[in-house]
Amino acid sequence: MRSGDDEAFDAMGRLGFGTNEAEVLVALHELGTATAREVSQAADVSRPQVYSAVESLENRGLVNVQHANPREFQPVTVEETGSLLTRRFERDIERVTDRLEEAASRREGPSEEREDIWTVRGREAVTERITQLVRDAEARVVFGVKSTDLLTEGVREALAERAAAGMDVTVLSTDAAVRERFADVADVTVFAPEIHDEEANHTGRMLLIDDDTVLHSVLGEEELPGTSRETAYWSAGSGFASTLVAMMERTLQAQTT
Repeated sequence: MRSGDDEAFDAMGRLGFGTNEAEVLVALHELGTATAREVSQAADVSRPQVYSAVESLENRGLVNVQHANPREFQPVTVEETGSLLTRRFERDIERVTDRLEEAASRREGPSEEREDIWTVRGREAVTERITQLVRDAEARVVFGVKSTDLLTEGVREALAERAAAGMDVTVLSTDAAVRERFADVADVTVFAPEIHDEEANHTGRMLLIDDDTVLHSVLGEEELPGTSRETAYWSAGSGFASTLVAMMERTLQAQTT
């Protein structure tokens, strides 16, 4: 395996490919059509392991086998491979979500108001939580973001969709590049807030949804060069959330008057 392929092979592992399957599939795409001996030489995988890997790949519809002497193997196109993998994992995701919805439907609701504060760690997880909360909004969304690297296209699209649906959408950022990304989005109010608190330097993103949901994320030390850790705290329908909503509203009123 070439060192430059590490990320691709790691990704193939997460998609369910064994090491030999990944090596054989890549070798076949490099060779086009090949015998087990040729694949073994190109992938540095023993011939018995090549046959085993090809059988698995054939069962997935990723490799065609010509039953000649010797047998030859040919991968389906890259486009077809992508489509097959997408359909497979879409079905798997659908099965998982259906099962989870079934389980959730049997859950008994809380008998009294809960004062829950939830924690979400990791930039991708925080982004997904923000996107979902925005899409669930019914009347108002206020989104604050520190910089463009924290404003994904998915979040931007969700905010634009809520605005198009007639909701009150406001975006706050001291970063002119962030504000520019909403220049062509109709019905979204954008402005640069005045920030005096030095602690705000650690704030990554903030979100206010309707009158009962808030999220606030903070940035930590670099996890990887150029990438900061992000942790978000959010609450919905609780006394804690109502208190934070009121505080945010007072701050917004002070900024806009």
